[in-house]
Amino acid sequence: MSLQTMIKTGKSYSPRPQNIFVFTAIILLWVLAFFFLAIGTAWSTDIQVTASVDKQELTLEDSVIFSIVVEGTRSAPPPQLPPLDSFKVRPRGSSSSFQIINGDRSSSITYNFALLPKETGTFTIGPATVEIEGGKYRTAPITLIVKEPSAMPDSSREVFAEMVVSNKKPYVQEQVTATLRIYHRVEIRNLKTDIQFQGFREEALKEPVQNTRIVNGIRYHSYEISTALFPLRPGKVEIPSGIIELDQVDRSRGGHPSDSFDPFDRGSIFNNFGRLKHKTLRTKAITLDVQPLPQRNRPENFSNLVGDFSISAQLSRAEVEVGDTTTLTVTVAGQGNIKDIFLPSPQWGDDFKVYEDQSEYRQTTGARSVSGEKVYTYALVPLRSGRLQVPVTPLNYFDPTKGDYVSIQTQALPLTVSPGTGNSKLKIVEPGSETPGKSGSSIHKVGEDILPIHTGPEVFENHNFTTGSGILYGVGLLLPAGLFFITSGFYKRQQRLKYDIAYSRSHGAYQQAQKKLSVLSPNRDSREIARELSLIVREYLGNILNLQGTAITATEVEEKLRKGNFSVEEIQATQKLLKRYETLQYAPTTGTPPEELIQDARSLLDQLEKPS
Repeated sequence: MSLQTMIKTGKSYSPRPQNIFVFTAIILLWVLAFFFLAIGTAWSTDIQVTASVDKQELTLEDSVIFSIVVEGTRSAPPPQLPPLDSFKVRPRGSSSSFQIINGDRSSSITYNFALLPKETGTFTIGPATVEIEGGKYRTAPITLIVKEPSAMPDSSREVFAEMVVSNKKPYVQEQVTATLRIYHRVEIRNLKTDIQFQGFREEALKEPVQNTRIVNGIRYHSYEISTALFPLRPGKVEIPSGIIELDQVDRSRGGHPSDSFDPFDRGSIFNNFGRLKHKTLRTKAITLDVQPLPQRNRPENFSNLVGDFSISAQLSRAEVEVGDTTTLTVTVAGQGNIKDIFLPSPQWGDDFKVYEDQSEYRQTTGARSVSGEKVYTYALVPLRSGRLQVPVTPLNYFDPTKGDYVSIQTQALPLTVSPGTGNSKLKIVEPGSETPGKSGSSIHKVGEDILPIHTGPEVFENHNFTTGSGILYGVGLLLPAGLFFITSGFYKRQQRLKYDIAYSRSHGAYQQAQKKLSVLSPNRDSREIARELSLIVREYLGNILNLQGTAITATEVEEKLRKGNFSVEEIQATQKLLKRYETLQYAPTTGTPPEELIQDARSLLDQLEKPS
C-alpha cells in the first residue's frame, strides 16, 4: 500500500525498516558531499605570505615583534629571513590556526621573531622568503625607525642598568673590577646579558649578588654581576655598551609577589598571575685610560707581575745525608695577575742537584677581586756533606697603589748534610786472606768469572744478515720511534681535550647525540618527539660549531656550516630536517612514524660526522 492510499483511507503510516535505512543513507551522502565541497574549497585557497611588525618606531631599549603569516596551509616550512645586520634576532616560536566559518575553511601558520636594534637610524627590512611545493613567496619590505632612549632620568624608571668600574686609570695588567648593576622596582625574569670585554683578559667572579640601593631617594633592588678585568695594552680601551634582555612582570591584574599563595586568588596560576613585557636595557660605554708600566726602577728580570704579593719557602727536611732528597716549596700568594707569574730559578751553585716539578695554581675568587697562590716545588739532592744553605728565591712585581716596583725574596734556609753510612771504601782481597782489626767492607775474589762473553776468534768472522734477521733489526730500530710518536700524539690529544674547549665539545658531540637518540622512546606524541629531536640536533650543531645555546636559526646554521667547510648537500639536509621538526612541533601531521623521525636524525648525524 502506497503512502497516498494510506492518506486517502485515513490509515496510519508506519515506515518500514528498509525505508529508514534509505533515508539515513541519503542524509549521509548530503553530509559527505558538503564536507568534500568544503575541503575542495579549502584546497583551492591561494597561498599568501605577509609580514608585519607590532610597531614601526622604537628606541634602543625596545624590541619589535616581526611576524610572518602563511595563509592557505598549516605545514609551511620556516621562512628565510633577509639580512638583519642592524638587529639581533631572537626566535619567538610559531603558531597555527584552523577555522571553518559558514562552510569556508581557512588555515594559517605564523612565525614570530623578536628584533633588538643595535643602532639608531631608519632601516628597511627586506622581503622574507617561504618555499612551498617548489614555489617561492616573498613578503613586502617594512621600514623601521630606531631612536635614542628618552631623556627620562634613570631614577624615574622601573628598570634600568649601569656598568661601573673600580678604576678608570689602571696600569697594564692591573686588576679592575667591572660590575653590571640592574636596578628594578618590579619583578624581572629571564635575564640575559651580552657584554664584550675586548682588550682585556677576564675572570668571572663569584655568583651574582643581590643588594638594596637608594638612587635619588628611591629604593631599588640591585642585581650585580662582577667581572675581574686585566688590561692587555696601554692607551684608550673602551668597554662598549652592553645589552641586557629581560622580561618585566606586569602584575596590574594580578597579585603582588609578596602576597600569600592562594591557588584561586589573584596572582595565582589560575588567575593570570602577571603578563610578561620584554625589555631591552643598554649600559653606557666606558673608556679606560690604561697607563703603561714605568721604565724607572724597572728590574731586569721583571715578568709583568702587577698587584700585591708575598713569597715564602720551606724545606721538607732540614737534615739529610749525602745522596738523600729534600723538597723545597716556594709559594707566591697575593692579589693580581698571579696566574701569569713566571718565577726565575734561584742560583743553586755547585752544592745541589735540582729537579724542578710542575707548578700548581690555586685561585680564590671573591665578590670583587681574584686572588690566589702559585706553588713551585724543587727536589734538592745535596752533593757534599756539611752545613749548606739553600739560596734565596727573588720576586719582582709592580705595586699599582705605590706606583713603583717592589723586590722581595725568600729567606735563606740552612740544610745540614751528614756523610752517611754508605761512604766507606771497598777493599778487594784474595780468597782466604783476612784483615782482622780493619774496618770496612771486603770483597773476596772467588774466581775469574768476570770475563768477556766471547773469547774465541770466531767472533771476528764476517756474519752476513739474513732476510729474517734484517727484518728483526729494522723493527727493533723503528719500534721505539713509532712508540714515541704514538705516545706523543696521544698526549697532545689529551692536552687539547683538556684545554681546547671548542675541540673538546666537537670531539664528544657525536657520541653524546647518539646516546640521547638511543634512549629516546618512540612511544610518544609526534610533537614531543619532534621537540626532543630538534633539541638534540641543535645541541650537536652547537657543539661541533662551538656555539652557545640551542636557539639557532636556519640562517645561522647555514652560515656556520658554510664556514665549517661542510658541503652544500649537508647544509641543505640539515636545514630541511630542522624545518621539518619545527613544522611537526607547531603543525603536527599524521602518517610519520616516530621511528622514521629518529632514523632521519641518525642519518643526518652520520652524514655530518663523516670526513668530507
